[in-house]
Amino acid sequence: MRLSAAPLAFYRWLRAVAGNIRGKILLAFCLLAALTAFLGLYAVNSVGESGRLVVETYDKPLMAISYARLALSNFMAMNLVLAQPDDTVGVEHKSIDQLASEVAEDLAVAEERSTSKEAADLAHLTAISVANWRNLLAFHASRDVLDARTRQILKDFDTLVELTAEDGFKRREQVLASIRLYRSLTISATLAALLLGAAIAVLLASRMIHPIAAASRAAQRIAAGELDVDIAPAGNDELGQLLQSMAVMRDNIRSMMEREIAARRSAQARLVSAIESSEEGVVLVDSDNRILIANSQVARFFPSPGEGFEPGAPLPAQLEQALVETTGEMQLTDGRWLRLAHSATNDGGLVVIVSDITELKEREAALHQAKDQAEAASRAKTEFLANMSHELRTPLNAVIGLSEIISGEVMGPIGQPKYKEFAGDIVSSGRHLLDIINDILDSVKLQSGKMTMHLQPTSVAQIVESAIRIVREQAESAGIKLACSVEPGIPPVNGDELRLRQVVLNLISNAIKFTPKGGLIAVTAQHSGGDVRVAVSDTGIGIATEDIPKALEPFSQVDNSLSRKYGGTGLGLPLSKLYVEGHGGMLTIESTRGHGTTVSFSLPAATGVSRPTEVLVAPLALAG
Repeated sequence: MRLSAAPLAFYRWLRAVAGNIRGKILLAFCLLAALTAFLGLYAVNSVGESGRLVVETYDKPLMAISYARLALSNFMAMNLVLAQPDDTVGVEHKSIDQLASEVAEDLAVAEERSTSKEAADLAHLTAISVANWRNLLAFHASRDVLDARTRQILKDFDTLVELTAEDGFKRREQVLASIRLYRSLTISATLAALLLGAAIAVLLASRMIHPIAAASRAAQRIAAGELDVDIAPAGNDELGQLLQSMAVMRDNIRSMMEREIAARRSAQARLVSAIESSEEGVVLVDSDNRILIANSQVARFFPSPGEGFEPGAPLPAQLEQALVETTGEMQLTDGRWLRLAHSATNDGGLVVIVSDITELKEREAALHQAKDQAEAASRAKTEFLANMSHELRTPLNAVIGLSEIISGEVMGPIGQPKYKEFAGDIVSSGRHLLDIINDILDSVKLQSGKMTMHLQPTSVAQIVESAIRIVREQAESAGIKLACSVEPGIPPVNGDELRLRQVVLNLISNAIKFTPKGGLIAVTAQHSGGDVRVAVSDTGIGIATEDIPKALEPFSQVDNSLSRKYGGTGLGLPLSKLYVEGHGGMLTIESTRGHGTTVSFSLPAATGVSRPTEVLVAPLALAG
């Protein structure tokens, strides 16, 4: 009963172990480990046996041959010593004794290492023959006897070498045969192990690999989206439990996917609605620069037929170019400005936001213009103050200096004729100073927009003639010829007589200032069409064409060095231009450097009966 109980218990244990994957793997591992251990031990034993045979082959036949040949070599050396002259007999006998001893030792080793009885006996007999030959030599045997005995010994040595060589060859063949046997057995054992391993692998494949492969294929199909894949049951082990779990997972994934699809569709609908209701243009682009979504605002920004934003269409080239730019801005053909901002998506695409920044650009341009005007005004005022430091000091110094002379009666008591001349200079300097101050005050009024003009029917001919009378003496003192030509019957204009006279005086004074001695200034007034035109031409230094706009800037002259040479505030031409434009006219300059200048203005002739009115002049723009 005990003998049958042990195998039954082992069978039950084996069946329990093989009932799960870990037990199957453990059993396969144990079988393969036992097989590997058997092959290893057998291989170690084969290698050890082969080594032993090799050592035995070397220790016996090969060493027997070597020592037999060494003994022969020493015996030949003994004969060579014997052939030496008689006067070295003592030394010769000593060398022969040493060589004879070595021959005996070599033959003893050869006898010990010989593998056949014939070779061992021959080695022993050869040693005895060599000893006898030495004894004959010691007893001074005849040369013929020694030679006969030597030939016999050499014949024995040859036979001994042949026998040991033949024994070595036989032993080598025996070793090679044994090694071939070990190799055949090793190959057979390896093949048997491979077959057993293959059988175990096939068994594992049928019990484990095939079901696992089927489960893997089912998992891949589920991962690819095939949620209706069939999963067959595979027993009650871990693999069967895995397949049951995969079936449950498949059903759960199917339910989750249905809910996810419904939620995604709802989110997409909300996203599309939000994008469409955005005031900004929104474009979603994939990794291949093809449009996925574009709202209707983008189509309003780009109404051109060639710029399609349908899904699947490539992103227009001009948008790609704008995205590459640092600012991300672009201007459309209708003048509008757009700014493109973009951010990358996780899949390598882009979300492009298009904004209309036309108003921002306009405000930016206005700010730049205001900044430029402010800088120009600052520069102009700086230059103006630099000019005024001379223009104001000169007449003021004359007034103060001459007044001090008169008050101190430096030229004698009051009543001297010289004081009358000084008083005239004071009046002249004071009036010049008053003119400068008036120009400055007028410019301030023009800048603040508080300048008013009293418009009424005015005769341009009278204004020109009055201005000529005022500056004629100044022209004559400067050595300049002043000519005037007024066309008869010029109609009146609706204007401010004081401001128009100031315009004509400013133009003639400028001409006198920049015309050298001996020059000519011609003032003309004529009626052309519905306008009255007044022109002042001189033969002065002239102005380069590119510098004419600068001459019309307030507080400015073409060259700052001119203000030091000719004086002036730089307000004459700008004020004259503004006065003329305030009358609805236009002032122009025609000049060439070195060939004189012609400044003219035209005013519309008065029509019908005009009543006096007051006009507020627009602020003076200090453009750079």
